[in-house]
Amino acid sequence: MQEVLIDFQPVGRRAQVKSGQTILAAAQQLGLALGAGGLTAPCGGRGLCGRCRVRVAAGDAGEPTAAERRFLKPEQLEQGYRLACQAVVLGPLKVEIPPESMLGVQKLQVEGLDVAIVPEAPVKRYALSLSRTTIDNPQPLWQQAAAQLESTYGVERPVVDYELAAATEPLATDGTAVVTLRGSEAINLYVGRPAPPPLGLAVDLGTTKVAGFLINLETGATLAADGIMNPQIAYGEDVMARLGYAMEGEEEYRRIQGVVVEGLNRLAATLAEKAGVAVTDIEEAVVVGNTAMHHLLLHLPVEQLARAPYVPALTVPVEVKARHLGLNLSPGAYIYLTPVIAGFVGGDHVAMIQGSRIDAAKKVTLGLDIGTNTEIVLNYGGKMLSCSCASGPAFEGAHIAQGMRAITGAIAAVRLSDDGREVYYETIGGAPPLGICGSGILDVVAELYRTGVINASGRLDLKHPRVRRPAGGGPAEFLLVPAEETGIDGDVVVTQKDIGEIQLAKAAIASGTLLLLEAAGLTVNDLEEVVVAGAFGTHLKVESAVAIGMFPKLPLRAFRQVGNAAGTGARMTLLSMAERRRGETIAREVGYIELMTRPSFQDVFMKSLLLP
Repeated sequence: MQEVLIDFQPVGRRAQVKSGQTILAAAQQLGLALGAGGLTAPCGGRGLCGRCRVRVAAGDAGEPTAAERRFLKPEQLEQGYRLACQAVVLGPLKVEIPPESMLGVQKLQVEGLDVAIVPEAPVKRYALSLSRTTIDNPQPLWQQAAAQLESTYGVERPVVDYELAAATEPLATDGTAVVTLRGSEAINLYVGRPAPPPLGLAVDLGTTKVAGFLINLETGATLAADGIMNPQIAYGEDVMARLGYAMEGEEEYRRIQGVVVEGLNRLAATLAEKAGVAVTDIEEAVVVGNTAMHHLLLHLPVEQLARAPYVPALTVPVEVKARHLGLNLSPGAYIYLTPVIAGFVGGDHVAMIQGSRIDAAKKVTLGLDIGTNTEIVLNYGGKMLSCSCASGPAFEGAHIAQGMRAITGAIAAVRLSDDGREVYYETIGGAPPLGICGSGILDVVAELYRTGVINASGRLDLKHPRVRRPAGGGPAEFLLVPAEETGIDGDVVVTQKDIGEIQLAKAAIASGTLLLLEAAGLTVNDLEEVVVAGAFGTHLKVESAVAIGMFPKLPLRAFRQVGNAAGTGARMTLLSMAERRRGETIAREVGYIELMTRPSFQDVFMKSLLLP
């Protein structure tokens, strides 16, 4: 048996395992099964319950067994679904664990700031009084509706969405009705049943996570909020990999677009169920996302986006019928997509600026939206300048030997004492450690530097009692948690390569900050406030980020962590036409610099690799 790479998503665990074993056995080996925070197998892996369903997104897992054919429909098998206790690892695999098969709960940052907004929604409701269509009154329903909208409410030239008209009983009966208009277009109708309040869906479509909010468009209240992992992860963790997949051919593009549409439909249905409404009651949606997510959802050309100078197909706002993208909302519902700024600065960054009010800041303010790509904006003297830096997926646990996403059992906080000999850690859910997530690895590097276990170049002290070289060779490693304390079959360690990955990620953010300040003619000393947004930005320890030089060396009171500010901006854009116009103004006025073209980029980046 040879060792092959298996990659479990969305938990972000990947490792070399022996071929010939089941996917469940590999998951058990990595601590991702049988109650340890990941894949569930209630029958103990005997093929009796059908609960350990996974989807093999890539690779060979052998032919389906009789048990799999019993529990899985033919179309599910065609889509790659398997039972983990039956499917065999025959070569490198990429495996998705669906939510229903997981015990560990992904820690998704959904909420951001609460901002008071006066609702000014793009849809409006009108009450109608209908008379039965007869020989004496030969007026079909929509004729009566149009006449009343014009005469009673002053709506000029009312029109009706085609699919709404096709789905409506054409002949009116005596009674009342409620019609929803977007401008002068009827997009929904309630006849013979009470109409719920007008509802809207706001979505922050992230590369890794998708946050959704169901909003009462009359009051502005959030009725439900939830998040899912972006299912496109199966086709690449970063945007360039996904763009590359879409460029392989039309079938591949349709596939990667289809999975995110399916995910959005699933999220909308979940939110509607939580709020006790029908998903077809959702009459407006707003989606904000980075430029790649925006293009892939809309099925726009992406070839020019995937190569220098990384030009978007369009930077203006987009309004499209939800059904044209395959989204199951009300018959005539529209989706509004916030305009993007540049190839790697998208509508989510516009929404982050809105949600955190950076555009209205009177101080010199730096805004950081940290993710696989980190977008940075600088507000100074009434001007705004932005850039994007490839911070990479290390903060999501990728490229880290025992990295994982923020699920139950992930080490999320670390403190060292006694010159690094004593380790104190916290895991999500208080479970035995399975690995380490982004905030944890950031803490580790900061603590290793503070206690002298690594030097300014990030090199481990090979004489330290917790530093060792693996018996089989490989980079030096720091023993974080011994095997007897973990939930896996072995120690949790931080390797020399892991430290290097964090140095690369922090150098990208630090150099982006410095070059943005340079372009504005400012220095770090001119900064008065730093706004930290995004899921990772919410949970990281600011002291650790400052200690390793990822954030500017400023007093801690200068930092403001705002959570999912892009989600807040999406909700504001959904609720208010004034905010929609404000976002469009931000997108037009924010300047953009391409870091790689700055003459000092290489020098600044190399210096930023060092720990301060």
